[in-house]
Amino acid sequence: MADDEAKEGPGTGGRSEEEPAHGAVRYTRRRIIVLGAALAAGVAAVIAGVRALGGPSEVADKVGGPVADQFGSFPINSVEAVPNVPADQWVVKVDGLVDTPLTIDRATWSGLQRATETVDFHCVEGWGVDDVRWGGVAPSVLFDLAGVKPEARYAVLHAFGGTYRSSLPLDLMREPQTLLVDSLGGAPLPPRHGGPLRLIVPKQLGYKSVKWVVRVELSAEQVPGYWESRGYPEDAPVLGN
Repeated sequence: MADDEAKEGPGTGGRSEEEPAHGAVRYTRRRIIVLGAALAAGVAAVIAGVRALGGPSEVADKVGGPVADQFGSFPINSVEAVPNVPADQWVVKVDGLVDTPLTIDRATWSGLQRATETVDFHCVEGWGVDDVRWGGVAPSVLFDLAGVKPEARYAVLHAFGGTYRSSLPLDLMREPQTLLVDSLGGAPLPPRHGGPLRLIVPKQLGYKSVKWVVRVELSAEQVPGYWESRGYPEDAPVLGN
């Protein structure tokens, strides 16, 4: 359903070798309450429509996303197919309302100030994963390098395939826990989890955490994202955060 969680492997309780350790997936009443609150503006109808088409797995599969069992150790949903681009060839652009547009290759990225955060991950579908350890670079580091123009109010995150995007207010992008991440559990971020580079916004539900980020566009207006243009709220706060 959202471009931040993919379904991978049967729910055996184990992890594959490329899956770093993290907290267990939890399907709890609290998660369902979070889901209900986030979708109060009528998004439940959108979900019902998606399910009528065969459910989020089938919809994702129709547009080329990798789909497997939802009850793996870290479920994943993907709108876009996993890019076949090595991490050392990944490039991210920062443009739009900036003084100096940036094109950041992997060598430049490796020299930027890094940060790590261990946070819970919450999906709009009602599940969550506790204590996920992410590592990467704060968006504010890129903003400072590019020089954000005064009229900029939002950052629009674009995924590799050109289909998925979402936008967030700059104050949320500058939150200390918001990161552009390239590692999960101390290991390189697996492609199916958004590697080589994805956004993580712990204060928002997962569909705001764009995978496979190749462009960060600064904008004066909020640009509707993939799921937002289909009825999901632009603001998707996690209750309690």
